[in-house]
Amino acid sequence: MRTLPIAILSMILLAFSCNDHVIPDSQLSIRTLPFEYVDTTTIFRIQVEDQGNKPVREHGIVYTAYFRGVGNHNLNPTIEDNKIRFDNALMLGINQFAYTKDFINGRTFFYYRAYAILDDGSIVYGNRINFTV
Repeated sequence: MRTLPIAILSMILLAFSCNDHVIPDSQLSIRTLPFEYVDTTTIFRIQVEDQGNKPVREHGIVYTAYFRGVGNHNLNPTIEDNKIRFDNALMLGINQFAYTKDFINGRTFFYYRAYAILDDGSIVYGNRINFTV
């Protein structure tokens, strides 16, 4: 009969020791890095500083580009503007993508930034970089 109190005590201790561990929410943090132009290829780079805990569905660079003399520039491009989608998985550290189409195409003013679309549909943007040709 001595084993019954020990068994009950063991079950009580087991019930209180099995708490689920809560993983704190972590947000994806990305930073846009300057691009590099090599021959006819534009190398875009994104720095991932924190991968967060939500899967990334799509990522890359969004940009707006304007000819000289055209006003009303959109300084903060979104996924509704021009999009260059990277075809590799987004990893911690520097991610790069070689874009072989003509990025400049005679335009003068450029605004671009990194983007990532998460599995839940939310969008994360990096800092904006601009340059003039």
